[in-house]
Amino acid sequence: MSKYETFCIERGKLGPLSATEKGLEIRPFTVFIGEQGTGKSLFSQLLYFFRNLPYLVRFYETRLGREVSAETLVRAALDNLRSDRRAIAVFADPAATVSYTAIGDEQARKARKVSFTYANRRARPYQHLVKEIARLRGDKAALRLRGQALFVPAERILYSQARGPSTWDLLALPATLKLFADAVEYAGDTFKQWVDGIPDTPQGKWVREKGRQALQGEAVRRGDNWLWQFEGDKKMDIDMASAGQKANWPLVILGEALFSWKREGLIDTPYYLHVEEPEIHLHPAAQVAMVELLAYLVNQGFNVVVTTHSLTVLYALNNLLVASDLGDYEEEKIPQLEVRLRRGQVGVYFCSPAGEVAELVDEETGLISEGQLAAVDEALDTQLNRLELLRAYGTTGKRNV
Repeated sequence: MSKYETFCIERGKLGPLSATEKGLEIRPFTVFIGEQGTGKSLFSQLLYFFRNLPYLVRFYETRLGREVSAETLVRAALDNLRSDRRAIAVFADPAATVSYTAIGDEQARKARKVSFTYANRRARPYQHLVKEIARLRGDKAALRLRGQALFVPAERILYSQARGPSTWDLLALPATLKLFADAVEYAGDTFKQWVDGIPDTPQGKWVREKGRQALQGEAVRRGDNWLWQFEGDKKMDIDMASAGQKANWPLVILGEALFSWKREGLIDTPYYLHVEEPEIHLHPAAQVAMVELLAYLVNQGFNVVVTTHSLTVLYALNNLLVASDLGDYEEEKIPQLEVRLRRGQVGVYFCSPAGEVAELVDEETGLISEGQLAAVDEALDTQLNRLELLRAYGTTGKRNV
C-alpha cells in the first residue's frame, strides 16, 4: 500500500495520455513536465476534481439544483475543468477510465473512478463514487468550508484585467478560472481585515516578504480594487503592473491568506494548490523565489501540484533537496531552512508526446533528472557547434580565410 495518493488511467486513452502501468504516486510537491499538448494540465485538473470533490458537489448542486443525479454533477464538474461549453469526454479515444485513491484507501474498490466515452460525450462515475457523492450531499457540517483544493490556472493574468469575477460570467471560461477569481476576491476581504494589510500570521508574513522579493512589489487592497505598490509607497492600478507581476501576485496573496483561513477553519485539511506554470513571465531569479514560496507552503502542511516548462524550476527544486542534507547549517547564499525539501517529498513526471509517463526522480539519489528539459539547450549547443564549423570551413569543407 502506498503512503501517498495515487492517480491512474486504468484503461484506454484520454487525450494524449495512455493507460499507466501503475498509479502515479502524488507526493506533497508533485511536478508534471512535457511539451505542449502532452497532458500535464489534464493530469492536474483531474486530480483537482477528485481532491476537491466535496466542494464541487456543493458548488454544482447550487448551480444545477439538488434534484440532479450524481452523474450529472460529475459530468458538469469534469466538463467545466476545461470549458463551460465542451465535454471533457472528447479526449476519450474512444473510451477511458481514470481512478484516484486517497491515503488510507487500502482496497481498489474504494478508489474514486470515472469512465469516459467519446461517442456520447459521457462521464460516468462508478458506484463507489456515486455513494460518496450521496454522503457528501448530506454532510451539512462541510458547507462552511471553502474546499480542499484551489486550481491556479495559466490564464490567471486575466484576473488583473477583469477587475473581479462577475465580468468572467460573460465569457466562455472554465469553472477553475472563475473559482480562482472568487478565491482571490475572498482573499481581498481577508486582506481588509488585517492591520495595515499585513498578514495576521507569521507564516503569512513570510510569504508576503518572499513575494515582494520575487515580484519587486506587492498587491494592496483599496476598497473593492487591487492596486500595485512598489518603490516604497508608490501605487498604480493593478492592470498597469508588468506581465509577470499581474500573473503572479494572486498566488502570493492567496499564500498569505491560506494561513488565516486554515486557522479559522475556513478551508479543509489537507489543502491542495494546483499551480500551472509558476514561472509565467518571470525572470529566472523570480522563478527561484516562487519555487521557494511553494516549497515553504509544502513544509507548512499544504500540498502542491505544478505544471512547468522551466528548467530553472527543476534546478531550484534540486537545490532545495540537496540543501536538506546540510541539517541546520545556514549561510546567506544557500536555501533557507524553511524551504528545504526532503527526499521523498518531491515527485516529477515527464509526459511524453507518445502518451507515456515517466518518473524523473532517481530512486537512489532522490534527485530530479533534468535531461528532458535540458535536451533543448543541449541541442542548441550542438547546433551552434555545427554553425561555427560551417562558418569556419564553409559548406565545401575547405577552411575559409
